[in-house]
Amino acid sequence: MTSNKRIETLGNFAKLQADIVKSDRWSLIAVSGEMGEGKSCFVDQLLTACSKETKTKFTLNGNMTYKREELNDYIDSKNQLPEHSGINADELISMFFKRNWYDRNQINGVELLNKCRDRHLIVAGCIPNFWDLDSAVLSVIRFWVHIHERGRAWVFQKSRNPFASDKWYKKDNEKKFKKHKIPYDCEGFLFEIHFPDWTPKRKKDYYSIRNVKRKNTEGQTVKEKFSGLKGQRNILLRLLYTEGTKIKTSELATLLGMSIRMVQYIKEGVV
Repeated sequence: MTSNKRIETLGNFAKLQADIVKSDRWSLIAVSGEMGEGKSCFVDQLLTACSKETKTKFTLNGNMTYKREELNDYIDSKNQLPEHSGINADELISMFFKRNWYDRNQINGVELLNKCRDRHLIVAGCIPNFWDLDSAVLSVIRFWVHIHERGRAWVFQKSRNPFASDKWYKKDNEKKFKKHKIPYDCEGFLFEIHFPDWTPKRKKDYYSIRNVKRKNTEGQTVKEKFSGLKGQRNILLRLLYTEGTKIKTSELATLLGMSIRMVQYIKEGVV
């Protein structure tokens, strides 16, 4: 079952991304695989190659992020990256985890990704399990790359059938792969890429910058979720007063474990 096996170079895959963004489009690439198999290595090499094709600057410090806020700066701010730039969203799972679908910041993040089309950007990021991504993000991913083992990547593309409910052929391909243990005859399979390991210097630079950036995002999801819940609480409280609740402010304060003054502030829209 290897009749459809196709090998492509990382350089040609980078050229394909450059052609896409130069044709008034954008490209979002999700890279999955077990920990330690080379996801970050692949993304870094791909975006470095893309930068040469698009003649844009790509650095670990200036193009790699772990935060949606920084992603926003890269895409839509006065400090935004130039057109056709590459962005390494190194941990997509922390930005667009499907179990955080109700998170307002995540919803805004998904909307932000849609702006990449106008900016003609190449965005690539890593996630251990492709299927853990928010469904809204899955729908806009152009290429899925799975690192099966170090130095070996499988590239897939979703269906362009407008009637398909399973754009990534998950059900059919799960059966095929279980039977044959190879992806070459799976629906949407494009080609296999072989890629080298980092140079010692690049690897050292990556981990040095990654460790600093990652540390600055500790508790990111928890803090955002807590902030979102507080906002929802305040909206509900104001709605209660708008609807003419008979519950006393002091009773609400006791129920919520808040001061009467804070409840008053929320009621008046001060916070």
